[in-house]
Amino acid sequence: MTFVDHLFILIIAVMHPIAGYFSYNRLLRRIEAGEKIARASLYNMTIVGHWTLFAMALSIWLTAGRSLTALGFGLQVDARFLTGVLLTIVAIIALALQVRKVTLAETEELGKLRRQLGRVEAILPRNGNELGRFYGLSLTAGIVEEVLWRGFLIWYLGQFVPVWAAAAISAVGFGIAHAYQGAANVPRIIVVGALFAGLYLLTGSLWLPMLLHAAVDMLQGRAAYEIIQRADTGYLPPVDSVEA
Repeated sequence: MTFVDHLFILIIAVMHPIAGYFSYNRLLRRIEAGEKIARASLYNMTIVGHWTLFAMALSIWLTAGRSLTALGFGLQVDARFLTGVLLTIVAIIALALQVRKVTLAETEELGKLRRQLGRVEAILPRNGNELGRFYGLSLTAGIVEEVLWRGFLIWYLGQFVPVWAAAAISAVGFGIAHAYQGAANVPRIIVVGALFAGLYLLTGSLWLPMLLHAAVDMLQGRAAYEIIQRADTGYLPPVDSVEA
C-alpha cells in the first residue's frame, strides 16, 4: 500500500461525495429559481467523471503491480458463483415486476410514488433521449462504483480490519456518499450497498455486483420515468416544487 492509495481513498470516499452533495444542492436551488437544466448533458458529465475515477483507480492498481483478480475481476464458476447468479436473476426479476406495477398503478398510488422520488426527481429522465442517456449513466455507475466501492475500498480497508468489516464499512460509506438524495434514503442505500458487497464476498468477483447495480439503476430510472410521464400527461397533478 502506498501514499497514493491513501490519497485516492480520500478522494473517492470523502472529497468526491462532499463535492457532489454541495453541487447537487446548488443544482436544486437553480431549479427552484426557475432555471431549466439539460439533464442529458448532466448525465454525460457524470459519466465522464465516473470513468475518470475508474481510469485513476486502474492506473494506481496496475502501477503498483497488483493483479486485476485482486481488484475483483477474477471469475471462478463454482457453486458460490452459481448461487450468486441465481440471486442476481431473482433480484432483477423482482425489480422488473416493480416497474410493471408502476405502469398499472392507480392515480392515488402514483401520487404517493412520485412524492417518494423527493430530491432526486430533479435529475430523473423526462423523455426518451434522456432515458437512453440515463441507461448509459446506470451502466457506468454499475461498473465504476463497484470497482471503487467494493473492489478498491474493500481491498484497502481489508489491510486494517477483517474483510466482513471492510464490506460493512464500504456499504455505510456508499450510503452516506449518496446523501444528496436525501437523508431518508441513506438507510435504504446502505442496505443496497450491503447487498452488492455481500454478492461480491459470496462470488469473489465484481461481475455480478456490477450487473445487478446497473440493473437496479436502470430499472429504478425506468420506473421513475413512467411515474413522471404519466404525471406530465395529466394523469397525476405535478409536484409544485423541488425539495430544497
